[in-house]
Amino acid sequence: MIKRITDILLSLGIDKYLINKTVKNSCELFFIRKEPDTRRIKDVTDYSVTVYHDLEKEGTMLRGSAPVSIFPSMTDEEISECLKKAYFAARFAANPYYELVKGSGQPQADKPTAVKSAEEAVRRMANALYSADNDNESFINSAEFFGENQHIRIVNSEGVNVSFDKFTIKGEFVTQCKTEEDVELYYSFEYDDINEDALAKKAADGIKEAKDRSVAKRSLKSGNYDIILNGEELAEILSYYTYRSDAAYIYAKYSDYSVGTRIQGNDDEITGEKLNITCIATRPYSSEGTQMHDLRLIENGVLQAIHGYNRFSQYLGVKPTGGFEKIRLDAGTVNIDEMKKTPYLHAVKFSDFQIDQFTGHFGGEIRLAYLYDGKNITKVTGGSVNGIISQAQKNFVFSKEKYSDSSYEGPLAVKIQNVTVAGSN
Repeated sequence: MIKRITDILLSLGIDKYLINKTVKNSCELFFIRKEPDTRRIKDVTDYSVTVYHDLEKEGTMLRGSAPVSIFPSMTDEEISECLKKAYFAARFAANPYYELVKGSGQPQADKPTAVKSAEEAVRRMANALYSADNDNESFINSAEFFGENQHIRIVNSEGVNVSFDKFTIKGEFVTQCKTEEDVELYYSFEYDDINEDALAKKAADGIKEAKDRSVAKRSLKSGNYDIILNGEELAEILSYYTYRSDAAYIYAKYSDYSVGTRIQGNDDEITGEKLNITCIATRPYSSEGTQMHDLRLIENGVLQAIHGYNRFSQYLGVKPTGGFEKIRLDAGTVNIDEMKKTPYLHAVKFSDFQIDQFTGHFGGEIRLAYLYDGKNITKVTGGSVNGIISQAQKNFVFSKEKYSDSSYEGPLAVKIQNVTVAGSN
């Protein structure tokens, strides 16, 4: 099929192109309570073709691009028509000229290898999830599992011809409790390998949190608190740094980061732990064919590198790295039990926790938190966390305990001092 596409491209006079072929083998399982409700097996092959249109304007070379999806069922005439339309459209999306990723021209084996059995993976993960569903009052209401093997091949007009396999297991579940208030809590998960222990723990935590949320009181007062956030929220906060150090953001002047930038400020301003972040290559090649490697992004609070896709990296004069899907934060210095020796607000469940990549404001509405006043722990709900990264980053304290999923690996929790909380009453 790839040769068929390239032959049509060349017959149209289109000599600059990028082809991504993805073969997906997946299994989906859906549960209502503990009973299987639906099972689906899918085998799908997708082709995405990007065509490039070079032109000159006022003596300056420009390069435009346009993507198009091609299906194996299409006739040569239909493929040709799609590619012609994309090539025409590409001239209206012209950007400063840049080179395409260059390859050796030597193809790797294009034969899919079953990394994992998708069906076996979802069944094992389903068993792990429901192994925690043993409470008489709180339970898993429903669950969905998606296991997928991908075989990816990348070919371009500059000699890139590579292929590799990738596996993911992801899904979501809802816990419910009716002890006092009828409560449902939503959870999602995604791993790049079968991780039964991690999912069983997430399920156990979710069941407990639904039970605690059912009896939680709307008694949280407005004020400033030392807050503890879990791994998922910490990963969201850290995404601020990966966005700000992305070549596309820097080129567009959305970020003023450069190599050597002191991310957290001067040393005398930092009272907590310094950031040490690594971008992890979860695939050997980017979608453009750039060979990927782990990249040390921040060392002791100082930016070590700029990362990004081919075009914007060339504009900035830095080495293209591809787009990273996962980061690792070095483990912290304090046990979670030590974090909890002084008063805190441990927010374990939000309705939607986010960070604004431009302003650095982070927060979300609290669905469940544990408030420790120095003597007693109270289960609370309502209110919202409202922080700003420029202040919070000066006093991060990270846990020794770790958390890992498909996009983040690092401390299980972070404690941040003096964060504004809008109360629930």
